[in-house]
Amino acid sequence: MSIIDPTPPEASEDWRPKDLEMISHVEVFQNKPDILKKVESRLTKLKEAMVVELLPCASQLPPGTNIEKGQIARGENHNGFPFLSLDIPQNFSKTEMYTYRTLFWWGHYLGFSLILKGDKLKTYFQHLSDNCNEPPFQNVYLSLAPTPWEWRLDQQYFIPVSDQQAWADNSNLLDYMKIMRFHSIADASFRELDWTQAGVKFWKDMAPVCLG
Repeated sequence: MSIIDPTPPEASEDWRPKDLEMISHVEVFQNKPDILKKVESRLTKLKEAMVVELLPCASQLPPGTNIEKGQIARGENHNGFPFLSLDIPQNFSKTEMYTYRTLFWWGHYLGFSLILKGDKLKTYFQHLSDNCNEPPFQNVYLSLAPTPWEWRLDQQYFIPVSDQQAWADNSNLLDYMKIMRFHSIADASFRELDWTQAGVKFWKDMAPVCLG
């Protein structure tokens, strides 16, 4: 794993050749609305599929968890890049958190994440420990960042869950759990990726942690 965000150039008031080249390009801004509509359409289809998927396990979710609304949020500047996200199921309070967030981060990846916090946190980590070497967890990462809202894919923030020896002690310092699967937009497979299928699969793969 490596840092995704490049180091920004030093600030200067002088026009560099690269500056002039970049400000002459308009294609990104012309196509951005259509691209984001495609992203939102895919997230909406995933939301509809998750509503069906969640009905049979509703009784296993924390009280007050919303399994129907499926909030889609949109922003223009997460570390300099636009994003869209979907939360379903979702349950946020001052002390509890139980959400499955899908994040499309322009220039970076499509990520599926399960974010958990509250009285059952130790139980969730125990379930992760029990299952981290199973095949569905081989391409899943655990966040070790101080906050669950850090999304940069960097060794400083994420570590494979299969590397249990490396994260077990550090997990005791966290007041939340976030486990993620990433699909880089740079991968050749991204173009044909079925977001609904991939999203439902991640939920099912993580069921031993969050529903066990």
